Amino acid sequence: MLKSDTHALRALEPTDSEFLYELENASEEWWLGATISPLGLETLKQFAGGQHDLYRDLQLRLMITTADGTTVGTVDLYQYEPRNRRAGVGIAILNRYRKQGHARAGLALMYDYAFQHLGLHQLWAEIPASNAETVQLFQAVGFEQSGHLKDWIWRAPHWEDAVLVQALMN
Repeated sequence: MLKSDTHALRALEPTDSEFLYELENASEEWWLGATISPLGLETLKQFAGGQHDLYRDLQLRLMITTADGTTVGTVDLYQYEPRNRRAGVGIAILNRYRKQGHARAGLALMYDYAFQHLGLHQLWAEIPASNAETVQLFQAVGFEQSGHLKDWIWRAPHWEDAVLVQALMN
């Protein structure tokens, strides 16, 4: 379930702290998420070495690796709502590994894990409307566009609309 012929999802390890340091401190990407300042390596070491549980933390980060064990990105469940059995999903791939199929493979594995193992009813994501490639990525995995949110994301010096995509368990 967490593995295909080409990719796997795995739990964070303490050794992932330097990877996370590079990923989380890419300031050109901060507008896409909740990060607005740099994260220290020591903070990320503590995070990576901690115990992570979706039911306790209401979020879960898994690492995306290739068949040869190279870590290429992360896929997250966040804002997990146990009562409504839904969660947001986000994906981040390091620049040097983008446009190589890793995002689609990681997202597809998370999709299967969330619906088949965790028993979620719904996954959702908010994607900048200007990012048609990412909208297409989510659609290719089984998400459908369900809304358009005006002025949803602040990307200095202007606001951007967002597309809401959802996948429902069949």
